Amino acid sequence: MLDPIAEARRRLGLARRFYDEGRAEEAVVVAETALAVVEHAGSPNHPAIAGACIELSLLHERLSQYIKAERYARRAIVITEEYSRNDETLVRLRVKALGCLAMVERVRNRFGSAEVLYKSALDLSENGTWPHPEELAELMCGLGAVYLFSSRFDEAETLYRQALDLVGVDKPNSAVVWHHMAELDLMLSRFVTGESYARRALVLRERALGPDHAATANERAMLAAVLARQGNLDLAEKLYRKAISTFERVLPPNHYDLAVACADFGMLMAAKGNMAAAGRLAQRALDIKTKILGRNHPETLQAVEDLARYN
Repeated sequence: MLDPIAEARRRLGLARRFYDEGRAEEAVVVAETALAVVEHAGSPNHPAIAGACIELSLLHERLSQYIKAERYARRAIVITEEYSRNDETLVRLRVKALGCLAMVERVRNRFGSAEVLYKSALDLSENGTWPHPEELAELMCGLGAVYLFSSRFDEAETLYRQALDLVGVDKPNSAVVWHHMAELDLMLSRFVTGESYARRALVLRERALGPDHAATANERAMLAAVLARQGNLDLAEKLYRKAISTFERVLPPNHYDLAVACADFGMLMAAKGNMAAAGRLAQRALDIKTKILGRNHPETLQAVEDLARYN
């Protein structure tokens, strides 16, 4: 007889593989079947259900589908409410669930809530036998991003450097840390080191995921942003075009990373004097951000200002 828990794990593994191959929407479908398998198996609060919900929350967040990401994260948090610090499996599930919800809150500009969630997740993970340093580093980078966009730059940098020490400087999973460090240096106008960090992130992503993955494209866009601020507009334009082309192929049409790249590319085109192109890119960024973030989100309001400036 088929073991439903083992079958669900197999399907979740397949979903992760699909995502890594750039087949994110197929990954969601497979993960949903994994959840259905464990739901039919019995208890509505089985840890395997929490695990499937966490995977679905992560996938929907990566697809900029934040309402669904939040719903699955909250369900996993409820299931893991009665955790015991002696139950490593349940603790790890709760840490992941808290991290999922924190990511959504951060994107929605709810920094206070995101900070509380990240700190709760870090407190649980640091008091347990944490087997995956890269997952802990991602939580640290998430909290660092909350600090970054709250203008708490020293606190952000401290967390990023701690995360880098945890995962190592040249491992595939350090790409996310180098990305955040590049973003910090971009905001602080430290362009030489920012470019170095962005290039390291891009090399690591290309090595691990190939040139056509969405995460690799995101590193190209980060490098383009740093180069543009240094005045290297032609190379930045090439990188933006390649990044946006990849996003268009492998991501849904209303994706946050695509919106950010369009907004930044619009600023570059305006700097080159092509106001018509800048306006088209700003309009596209505004349309996406309105759809996924809402009309009153600070980034949406900034997109409105950008569009007005170019027209």
